[in-house]
Amino acid sequence: MTFPKRPKKQNASGKGGVRITKLAGNVKLQGNILRCDTKHISKLRKELAKEGLALLNASGEAQVRTLPKVLRYLGNRGINTKEAEGCGYYRIATRIQELEARNYVIASKRETIIGADGLVHPRIARYVLLSENTEPNPQGELDLGDAE
Repeated sequence: MTFPKRPKKQNASGKGGVRITKLAGNVKLQGNILRCDTKHISKLRKELAKEGLALLNASGEAQVRTLPKVLRYLGNRGINTKEAEGCGYYRIATRIQELEARNYVIASKRETIIGADGLVHPRIARYVLLSENTEPNPQGELDLGDAE
């Protein structure tokens, strides 16, 4: 029994088409795609662990406590949705909203990545911390005195 020859792949990763960068963040040229594979995410996890910023449990509160520190450390690199998931931050958009409710200013940029699944993921959010929570939220900290 003979099988037909498989045709050569056209425009496969690294063989042409869009240029792929292996660096997280700071993708400057249009047409660059970040390769966000398991190797990339593992490297980011190790970097965060080395800096004492690894997530210790997956509770929402632990994520909200740790995420600002991670964003501060990463600076302009920020973290994208797939990187965050790989580091244990699930429902990252919800966590960002919770931080914004606590007066953090976080920018959301869109980028195209190649995920660990080998698929192209367009318009993945990359979050970058712009300013810290420096003033209390007037909505959340009202002093009602001894009212019962």
